[in-house]
Amino acid sequence: MPIALVLDVDGVVCPASGFSPFGELVEVGIALQPVLVAPALCAALTNLAAPPDVTPAWLTSWLPQTRQAMRSPFPGHAWEQIELEPGGDGWPKWSALNAWLARNPQITRLAWVDDDLTDRAPLYTKELRRRGLDALMIAPATDYGMTPHHVARLNHWCARHTL
Repeated sequence: MPIALVLDVDGVVCPASGFSPFGELVEVGIALQPVLVAPALCAALTNLAAPPDVTPAWLTSWLPQTRQAMRSPFPGHAWEQIELEPGGDGWPKWSALNAWLARNPQITRLAWVDDDLTDRAPLYTKELRRRGLDALMIAPATDYGMTPHHVARLNHWCARHTL
């Protein structure tokens, strides 16, 4: 059962506060300002994306060239970028995700991590499940990004479905 792991960058991989619950941050490049990431989080995301039934993708306002210019340990240099699309539903990321899912009907399960999902997650989860997708939405706090708890939740969710 194919899994899509869809991630935002700012507020998810790169905490806005300059602090991560994963510990030390390192600079991996510049995107308007220095980009700081936690190597432990980057390694965890790389591991999550490694199984053959996982399709990792970025859904971010960052241009692919910006992501690809980041140095190691920034994850997912070769991951697909879901291009933002204007839509009538008010949020370009939701329109873009729907268009991408339509082009990838083999995806049956979706884990989406975006700090902007906070108020949207219940509605989007319900809509995706109505369409037959098993959906997990995670909305990290922008200041700290993903936490070890979020990664554990993703690992558990992915493992639970592959047994």
